[in-house]
Amino acid sequence: MDNKNQVTKKILAYNAKRNKNFVHLKYKAISEGPHRFFRGTNHLFVEHLAKESVLKGVPFTYVCGDMHLENFGSYKGNSGLVYFDINDFDEACIAPCTFDLVKLCVSVYLMGEELNFSEEESLSICNSFLESYKQAILTGHAARLENACAKGIIKIFFDKVDRRKAKAFVKSKTFEQNKKLFIKTDFRKYYPLAKSEKKTLEKTLYKWVEENKRNKDLYTFIDAAFRIAGTGSLGLNRYCVLVKDNEADNLVLLDIKQAESIALEKLYPAKQLKYKSEAHRVVHTQKRMNDTAPAAFTTIQIGKEHYIFKKHRPQEDKFTLLAFKEEKADFRKLVKELGNLIAWAQLRSSGLDGTATADELIKFAGTNKLNLVIPAAKKIYKQVLTDYKSYMQDYIVKK
Repeated sequence: MDNKNQVTKKILAYNAKRNKNFVHLKYKAISEGPHRFFRGTNHLFVEHLAKESVLKGVPFTYVCGDMHLENFGSYKGNSGLVYFDINDFDEACIAPCTFDLVKLCVSVYLMGEELNFSEEESLSICNSFLESYKQAILTGHAARLENACAKGIIKIFFDKVDRRKAKAFVKSKTFEQNKKLFIKTDFRKYYPLAKSEKKTLEKTLYKWVEENKRNKDLYTFIDAAFRIAGTGSLGLNRYCVLVKDNEADNLVLLDIKQAESIALEKLYPAKQLKYKSEAHRVVHTQKRMNDTAPAAFTTIQIGKEHYIFKKHRPQEDKFTLLAFKEEKADFRKLVKELGNLIAWAQLRSSGLDGTATADELIKFAGTNKLNLVIPAAKKIYKQVLTDYKSYMQDYIVKK
């Protein structure tokens, strides 16, 4: 490690405690391009942005903490309806409201490069995004984005995921052998677990059912696998568990994901709530900021560690924006909608747990403080490109 550059040293140090069998997948993932590098190194972004005046003298709100373009998507709520919203809160906490705005604009600049947009086009999109955010804040009303009202890229997205069926989804992830069902382990998205690990998960599940005063026969454990998903969380423990839901008489996949402490909350320790665990922080914040939380969204304890627990649904999906390379007009409309979603999330959680009130956010939106967002984003965008180049020098040598 001594002969590596400072960027690589910081990345290795930040991920040092992660699962040694899988953390290499993260190091490979962030080598794939500047935007994916950006997604997987939020600790570097926090370090860079902490020095900028855009965070000073602005209201504190709940923030996603990792507000890039690919952290929006769909999920199914307890109502059975599909929702589209911010859908990753691993880095969430209470912080200056401009934090998420800068990060989203950096994401636009970086994704713009991959979509072959000019820097001027990316700047225009960022201005449009901020105006959308501002106008939504000024209404003082937290709305929601629904399928019936969706247009463009988001409408296509809604329609695509709404056609997916739970039974077909489970069938695509499983196979039968000797009259027993198993999760398909493709050594890409799902990896096999030892029998002892499966037994631990089985005991954990039944204990969770008992502690939450559910019907003791709610679930029948069938199989489990190690799950690979995302970028920033790669190397943390994550499991896919196959169960039979005895009440509904169908098969269900569960997602159990480890949470860890984050760099952003350490900048503002006096503002944070005291949580039982990092998983409780994630669940609490998502329920504050989303209009409707994902179905069966809670925490579960494995040994001494707490995990985020929810159903693994076919309706869960995230953007892969490179698919829209030729749709610049639709991309601009999409980013404007994301401005609304961020504003609504801040308004929805306003005045709770010591965060700014809606009136304070409205007052802020009427000032010139938003003018500092794009200069900060452009500066950090250039820094991300530099950091990525430094990392790749070490990564290529290692290969």
